Amino acid sequence: MNIAIDIRSTLKNRTGIGTYTFGLVNALAKIDRESNYLLYSYVRLFDFKRRLWRLPGRNFRHKVDRLSFRPDRALKDADVLHTSSYDMPHSVSYGLFTTVHDLIPLIFPEGYADDYLQKLEGSLKRVFSESKAIIADSVNTKNDIERSFPGAAKRIEVVYPGRDESFKALDKGQSRKKIKDKYGVEGSFLLYSGGMDHRKNVIRLVEAFEILKGRHKISHKLVLTGAKGKKTANMENTAKRSGIGKDVIFTGYVPYDDLKHFYSAADCFVYPSLYEGFGFPILEAFASNVPVVTSSTSSCGEIASDAAVTVDPSDTEQLSEAIWKVISDREFACSLAEKGRERAKDFSWESSAKHVLELFRGN
Repeated sequence: MNIAIDIRSTLKNRTGIGTYTFGLVNALAKIDRESNYLLYSYVRLFDFKRRLWRLPGRNFRHKVDRLSFRPDRALKDADVLHTSSYDMPHSVSYGLFTTVHDLIPLIFPEGYADDYLQKLEGSLKRVFSESKAIIADSVNTKNDIERSFPGAAKRIEVVYPGRDESFKALDKGQSRKKIKDKYGVEGSFLLYSGGMDHRKNVIRLVEAFEILKGRHKISHKLVLTGAKGKKTANMENTAKRSGIGKDVIFTGYVPYDDLKHFYSAADCFVYPSLYEGFGFPILEAFASNVPVVTSSTSSCGEIASDAAVTVDPSDTEQLSEAIWKVISDREFACSLAEKGRERAKDFSWESSAKHVLELFRGN
């Protein structure tokens, strides 16, 4: 069987979709030595910024489209194609399998142009009608698809992604030294990792941190890792106006190898997102042995289960008190971190890959 996988999302700064694709491909390499894998990428001539990664097995090879975006030509020998994108041209030469991570623009349309939303909805309708199976990251995403596109309901399969097993508990002292030397961050801190757009609810986290500073006089800093966006300046100004600006640190994008040390050095990981299709940072924190406070809504509560303190992300008071509970009660924090480590074990890339491979073979 010839299985093609769209790996375009892995050739730049890796975020959620790139993490998913990288994890799936490497897990398939471990469990399937019989199929032939074609890793599809679109890289223009003389584009030296996007670098192909090392093939994970002898039955894998890159299929690089350099002249025109025509996967049907590059993948003419493929039996199936897996992608997490909605821009693949239609082809009858292979069965299409699409992973849907979320429907964020349709659920949080603020900030998106009407023509973009109309185009996205049209693309989703087309992709859903053409796909042999629609793979949803979570029950939450499955429910969202069914509500917005009821005709796709019968072809949705929930397949939880796995966790990146390179995230694990590191020596806290050594991790703190590393991030102090490289990023100038020292002392105790709360950590957030992810985007800075409205949906991520970071501004409310900054407000909750201000409450903690004023009410409980905590000595912690708040470290916000993630690529800076248009909203970052507003958050920085909010922190400065409140007088806590010196204790709120925006690092910008942090490479994975460094991010592991931030997790291990933190006293609490806080992820108050208003909506997530899955939420990899929750699992990364669990595996890193750091107690977690996250949202009870969307897939955050689904993934966290009882291994985190879950709160209404729109309630700043509730968020601040949840964080205070974790950082003021060491026994509770240790117990929560242990639950997180156990919960992380429920998410395996091997299990995910086996499920996806069964879908491919049932094509």
